[in-house]
Amino acid sequence: MSVAAEQPRASLYRRVAGLFFSKLARASAWLFVGSIAGGILGYVFHVLMGRMLSTQEYGLFSAMMAFFAVFNTPLGTLMMVVSRKVSEYRARQDAGSISHFYYSINIRTAAIGALLLGIYLLFAPQVQSYLKAPSVIPVYLLGALLFLTFLPVINNAFLQGLQRFIWFSASGVLGVMLKIIFSVVLVWLGYGLTGAVGGVVLTSLAMWFITYGALYRPLARGRNKPYLAAHLSIRPALPVLTANAAFAAMTQLDMVLVNYYFPAHEAGLYAAASILGKAVMYLPGGFALALFPMVAENHTRGQSSAHLLLQAVGLTAVLCGAGAVFYFLFGEEIIVLLYGEDYRGAGEVLKFFGFAILPMALVMVAEYFLIAKGRVLFAYLFVFTAPLQLTAIYFYHDSLQMVVAVMGASGLLLAILGYGVLWREFRRS
Repeated sequence: MSVAAEQPRASLYRRVAGLFFSKLARASAWLFVGSIAGGILGYVFHVLMGRMLSTQEYGLFSAMMAFFAVFNTPLGTLMMVVSRKVSEYRARQDAGSISHFYYSINIRTAAIGALLLGIYLLFAPQVQSYLKAPSVIPVYLLGALLFLTFLPVINNAFLQGLQRFIWFSASGVLGVMLKIIFSVVLVWLGYGLTGAVGGVVLTSLAMWFITYGALYRPLARGRNKPYLAAHLSIRPALPVLTANAAFAAMTQLDMVLVNYYFPAHEAGLYAAASILGKAVMYLPGGFALALFPMVAENHTRGQSSAHLLLQAVGLTAVLCGAGAVFYFLFGEEIIVLLYGEDYRGAGEVLKFFGFAILPMALVMVAEYFLIAKGRVLFAYLFVFTAPLQLTAIYFYHDSLQMVVAVMGASGLLLAILGYGVLWREFRRS
């Protein structure tokens, strides 16, 4: 083979190898390890709940957690906005502003959260009716969870913005471990669904204390130093909130709708397949979380981050594609092994779930990249595709497989539109 032919091959090899040894890959390593460990423990948690609760209770528990994920969207938006602001202060080495910002954002968030909690409690009976919950107590606990979650969320936003990735990764793993301990003990003591939700509430409180300890030194360095008052305008954050809300709706409300339209046993089967299938979407979580503060910092300095996006997309496609193929080949065996014979029918749903959720994993990476640059392209695309998906499930829910097909088609449409626009912009620049 000629030297000229060898050179392109060597260049391609260096590019592929560079994906795994780049700054993004190294920074993502801790988050990826934490994401995998947290993901495994998360599935251990759900498998334990699936085995300790009845199929009907487990379906309801999964629907409540999906409901929580959707209504927790404002805090996800807050985390991204806060992390981006902290990244800016870090780029300027402004310790005083970081410290002042931490305490001011906690006070403001607590005030707004208390108001929203009061409104939620007024509608608790209606929420109980829609979720088909046998008691209102788990619904009240769900409201407490919605309020208390802001505490560790803000702490994690600061850990991410300060690029303290080891602590950020460890907090995710520890949070799931505590959730397993608290919820399993309470369910074992006989509290059933109430104990499962109560354990998640206790975890939020415990994680606030732990993550605050991780932030104590960086916050202490900025005390009594000059600072800039951080103004988080609501108007620029609205598109981010829209994008996150629609993303949560497209990836979580399917569980709520299945719980409403299908018998309790089938809803439990779908819950098992959904929990495992959506692991494909969360595999690249470490890449997205590491990508966000790096892009925000580069944007503040006026540097390009296109190479970071390409690296993250390449790694995501490889990992998520492998996960989808694994589910396709061994879906039934995985379900029976983890959940038992009572969930055997879920294997046919899981078989295609990985491919259905793969486009949303690619969308998640691009969304983090754009929001870190202060852009909200996907907010407008989500507004178009999310209602289409929910409407399609409303009309086409003859079987659980049909629901999975609707999710896959809507995610693919969103990915094609979003990456098509991004490709045009990259070519222009």
